[in-house]
Amino acid sequence: MTKAYLLYAIVEFYCIIYIGTISHRLTGSIGSEYEVRQLRRMIYSYIGMLVADILWALNMDNIITMPLFLNKVINAIDISCIVFGCYFWYRFLEDRLMMPSSRSRTIYWLSMVPMIVAISLDFISIFTGWLFYIDAEGNYQSTDLFWIHTLVNYYYLAVPTVATIHAAIHAKTKDERSEYLTYMLYMIAPLISGFLEDYFPGVPLLALNIFMVIQIMFLMIQNKQVNNDALTGLNNRKRLSQYLRAVAARADAEHPVVLYMIDINHFKSINDTYGHLEGDKALNGFASLLKEFAARHDAFAARYGGDEFCMVMNSLKTDPEQLIKEFHSFVKSRQSSGQSFVKPYIIQASMGYCIVNEAGRSTDEIIGKADRMLYENKKTAHGFSN
Repeated sequence: MTKAYLLYAIVEFYCIIYIGTISHRLTGSIGSEYEVRQLRRMIYSYIGMLVADILWALNMDNIITMPLFLNKVINAIDISCIVFGCYFWYRFLEDRLMMPSSRSRTIYWLSMVPMIVAISLDFISIFTGWLFYIDAEGNYQSTDLFWIHTLVNYYYLAVPTVATIHAAIHAKTKDERSEYLTYMLYMIAPLISGFLEDYFPGVPLLALNIFMVIQIMFLMIQNKQVNNDALTGLNNRKRLSQYLRAVAARADAEHPVVLYMIDINHFKSINDTYGHLEGDKALNGFASLLKEFAARHDAFAARYGGDEFCMVMNSLKTDPEQLIKEFHSFVKSRQSSGQSFVKPYIIQASMGYCIVNEAGRSTDEIIGKADRMLYENKKTAHGFSN
């Protein structure tokens, strides 16, 4: 008997392997920890779709035998993973493009409603057959109501695509325009797949198209590694300037942006006492703590230069003075508990900040104000020693 879907399953199996390596190598080089987290979730959703697809294909070829109920569950998971993937893509671009919904908690929660409705209907259909059913031959069939599911997917793709086009038109550099146009592929790929799969039902076109887009994005990210600090892996000064300029241009009284400048206290003494190699290890250790702390607050972390670091928060959810105290406690607890790097010295840092609550302020002005507060705090609390 011809195994019509075995090749289908093999292709998707290799997609899982390749996309898994991409997820493992995905770093914070593209922006905030929040953005990277959304991309990873999108990839995990894609992997979930592939696993469900493979089980469906093996069942279709009678390589494995699934009870009717399990067959329905697998198909519900399959189409739900597609919704999740579209939703997390929406979240990534929402933050990346600083869409209005990224600044409003009300809109944030409301934008989850279509996803919740679609996924609820997917699993309810296991019992009701509203969106899909399994026919007498064991084949998946969609119903006339499946347009609800499709509409939700294209909503999460179309909204950020419109924002991407707007951003590309107003981009100030060729690199930015190229990046924004690349994001549009995630909308185009499903459209092409949906059209062609009717003509080539035995080919996993949707899986291959999504893989192509993720691969292109990964190559773009690798190309952007020039924006990473070679020692610590954090965003570098160039990427900081780009990011800060973008978020500050949209800042206002209701949606302020906060830049924190951070300087390691007495760093020169570490170099003088333990050597520059140990100094590099101290910078790496501190950078790992900053990255972890920034991830907790969905913030953008960067190395400014030397022993100076920055953190940008695209909101004012926590009072800056309180956040500074929280950071000091976090660094101290991580070192004293041995949960991070263990050194014969204690890393401490001073911080300053600048709240941006109006558009039009230059990055030099913002950094300058935060830097002045940093060194005032450094003098007061620790003395002016590098």
